[in-house]
Amino acid sequence: MRVAIYSRFSSDQQNPRSAADQTRLCRTFAEVQGWQVTATYEDLAISGASKHRPEFQRLVADAKARCSRRCKTDPSAG
Repeated sequence: MRVAIYSRFSSDQQNPRSAADQTRLCRTFAEVQGWQVTATYEDLAISGASKHRPEFQRLVADAKARCSRRCKTDPSAG
């Protein structure tokens, strides 16, 4: 299965490694599942309340173009 990874952290008060750590955990999860990560998207210090996140918008555009079949944002979310 081909998947994309989206990660972000909310504010400049948070650790910038947060998104990188999320991406690493998702990449590890995908590997264990035998999934192929086709793209990663990271928004840094941008609230999730806003849909105007550059990488989120790029993910949506790519998904519409069928670049990925499944988006996984949290490995624990099933």
